Amino acid sequence: MCWSNSCDWMTSLNAGTIGNMIAFCAALIAIIGLIIQSCSLKKQLYLQNFIAYTQRYQEIILHFPEHINESNFCLSSLKQDEKQNLMRYMRAYFDLCFEEFTLHKKGFMHQDLWLIWDEGIKSALSKPAFQQTLQHIQGGTAYPHGFRQWITSKQNTT
Repeated sequence: MCWSNSCDWMTSLNAGTIGNMIAFCAALIAIIGLIIQSCSLKKQLYLQNFIAYTQRYQEIILHFPEHINESNFCLSSLKQDEKQNLMRYMRAYFDLCFEEFTLHKKGFMHQDLWLIWDEGIKSALSKPAFQQTLQHIQGGTAYPHGFRQWITSKQNTT
């Protein structure tokens, strides 16, 4: 029941118009649901990415020698088999860094996650072991120019 002429539009609605309005509302609700689902999926993928890379990182560092973080670390003082083992895992570490860098540059990584990894890499490169092995690796590994510049800048800011 309308109190004034303001409800006259309701009486002029036909079944087709009402059906169209219902269809429009249903489509709008479906679109909103898809947007929410897409955002949830994106967060889940970021989390899976973080877990996978963290797991790879842990697997690598478990093979580093105990004294890797000491300020007096000297690569040349290691026995040949120790040096080869360390270099294998350092290559894996720097390859992982390259993958993370590439994901960031391509926009496939959330900025918050990148900042965590970026700081971690910077911290690692403040240590002589990482500096020495990076220098050794760069002599024989052809990383792309952008990555080489970036990793060198991280090493120089430590």
